[in-house]
Amino acid sequence: MNKILSAIGVGVVALLALTACGTAAAETPASTAAAVEAGNLDALVAAAKKEGTLRIYGQIPEASMTALSNDFQKKYGITVEALRLGGNTLAQRFDTETQAHTPSADMIVVVDVQYLATAAKAGSVVAYSKSGVADLLDLPKEAVFSDYDAPSVQVLDTGFIYNTDKVRKSEIPTTWSALEDPSWKGRYCAVDPGTSVNVAHSFWSVGQKEGADALKKLGENIGRWYPNVIAMNEAVAVGECQLGLFSAKFFVAGMQGNGAKVEFATAPSSVPPLVSAAVAAKAEHPNAARLFMEYLLSKEGNAVLNNPDTGSIGPWDMARLPAGFSAPTPDDFQRVHEATPDVIKALGL
Repeated sequence: MNKILSAIGVGVVALLALTACGTAAAETPASTAAAVEAGNLDALVAAAKKEGTLRIYGQIPEASMTALSNDFQKKYGITVEALRLGGNTLAQRFDTETQAHTPSADMIVVVDVQYLATAAKAGSVVAYSKSGVADLLDLPKEAVFSDYDAPSVQVLDTGFIYNTDKVRKSEIPTTWSALEDPSWKGRYCAVDPGTSVNVAHSFWSVGQKEGADALKKLGENIGRWYPNVIAMNEAVAVGECQLGLFSAKFFVAGMQGNGAKVEFATAPSSVPPLVSAAVAAKAEHPNAARLFMEYLLSKEGNAVLNNPDTGSIGPWDMARLPAGFSAPTPDDFQRVHEATPDVIKALGL
């Protein structure tokens, strides 16, 4: 049976359960999968089926994780336990469990490609070029972020989410200064940049283009702050806030499919999140993890997750990325990391 777990309510229980399991299985290195002949998908499938199960931590929406897990299990008969963790929670939990040598995720799917590069250097995940998955796929060159040795799972078109009962399309601001108007005070919301490197990057980018004073004025008008984008999106849907900053068209499309009265609009500027994935270096089920990663990056599997028409671009559709798109460099992330305290202060948090 496929199991999709919510981070709310089960997080502490799951962590205790994992801790109680002991350390022997968790110390099985993912390199044990090296016994599977490189580039031999049939051998990998056989080894993965022998392991029989797989544990994933992900930052993508729960509905997407469910669809991927169900399709993978149907295809291979391997049980998937997937846990969605928003904001910085995934990295914190994975790092804590890995350092404590307690069972953790076999693979992670994150909206922070810089974290994967850092984790690979620390030895907690396996870099893409060393995972064996690259030998099974012929991804387009531009679908591998060479600065991070990590594959592109998903690039998201990012902008505003708004409640169509509360905001008219004609009201959507086309400049950041428009949101400084008193008529917007308290009507829009955002994710706390201290909980998300992507949100911090987006606010930092606004500050670079518009000046620090622009961040101060935005912060003064923001009515509510949320711990992650899912919580913010849900708040917009129920009218708790009328317009949310830095959501994704992909998220909005999924909510519309469930009847939510929300819409997406292009923001004056944005930094598209880069979703990537990696196999844990101490995966308890390394072959199942590699097989899921191969599936996730394949044309077949990735089509379950992505649809360019909804602003969700996969590795096989990189030509559909917005004009002028370029992945943030490690230097960009370093500047954002150093500037985040100043961004938070400027926003009044």
